[in-house]
Amino acid sequence: MSGELPEAAPTIELAQYELPLRRTFRTSRGEVKVRHGVLVRATLNGRSGYGEVAPLPGFHREQLPDAVRSLQEACASGTVPSAPSAAFGLSCAMAELRRERRFGFGPVARGATVGVNAVFSGSARDAERAIAEGEFAGFRTIKVKIGRSRPAEDLRIVNALLAGLPDDVRLRLDANRALTLANAERLLRRIDASRIEYVEEPLQDARELSELSRRVGIPMAIDEALHDPEVRDAVYGAPGIEVQVVKPSLVGPVQELESVVTAGRIHGMDTVFSTALETSLTVAIVSRFALAFACGTRDHGLATPGLFLRDIADAPVIRNGRLEVPAELPVPRADAGLEFQPVAAFTLREPVTPSA
Repeated sequence: MSGELPEAAPTIELAQYELPLRRTFRTSRGEVKVRHGVLVRATLNGRSGYGEVAPLPGFHREQLPDAVRSLQEACASGTVPSAPSAAFGLSCAMAELRRERRFGFGPVARGATVGVNAVFSGSARDAERAIAEGEFAGFRTIKVKIGRSRPAEDLRIVNALLAGLPDDVRLRLDANRALTLANAERLLRRIDASRIEYVEEPLQDARELSELSRRVGIPMAIDEALHDPEVRDAVYGAPGIEVQVVKPSLVGPVQELESVVTAGRIHGMDTVFSTALETSLTVAIVSRFALAFACGTRDHGLATPGLFLRDIADAPVIRNGRLEVPAELPVPRADAGLEFQPVAAFTLREPVTPSA
């Protein structure tokens, strides 16, 4: 393949980061105030590639110390890390180092874009304020977290958004498996189904998603189910399940992503790429996956860099709901304060968690 490096052992280095968010990010699984992670740098013959290892508590099965150990053990033995987030970060660094075009690590035409959804998490009053301040201007889809409060409040939030947004803007509702079938049905029957693009994993038992879709007339999307083989086999391609939301760092090596996208297509599902609240480096990489795997039908969940007070790389530009895919992948900024150390000697510092 053009641009590949000869088989040789690159130098692998790691650097730890802590990035505060502009405001607390709430999910049904808890609150995130600071993101902790590790950057991977692979260097050979004066060329470098970067990846990110940042398991998100409540979403990844492994914690950051587990991921780092997995990465160190894999580098020592020449194998693939057992922790998915570590396998993802290392494989990204190596794929960039080798300019693997098949996975989106080659040159990208200037002006290439992918659609992205805006993200909303807050109260009905917050929704009204966000609309008034133009936070959603140009976006055609808004992802809304539900299931964290009482159904009546979720309904107020959704209705406030629908009332204030243009008629052609559609919502994606994400409950992170917080609802029962009965509760989800009661809530969704009170919402204008024509304005909802899909509902992402609302049920505690994902095997009931197809039945929920039949009852309320709204398409469903799977996310967590992709990583539970028993549940995945039961819901993959079932009636009413139209989308798979893929967070690459939960899948593992980049080489496995193509298989996941292909499997979804075989079962009649579109793929929407998202991240696990990672930095602009990973957002830029995942935007290239969307191009490389021809997943441009729907907007992707990549409008998250603005959630950080500071970042380790320049954020991709988003205009009118379109993310401008960087012609060159970003490199860590000189002012990011990163201290790279050899993988074998790297020691993870105890993260500093801010007080409430």
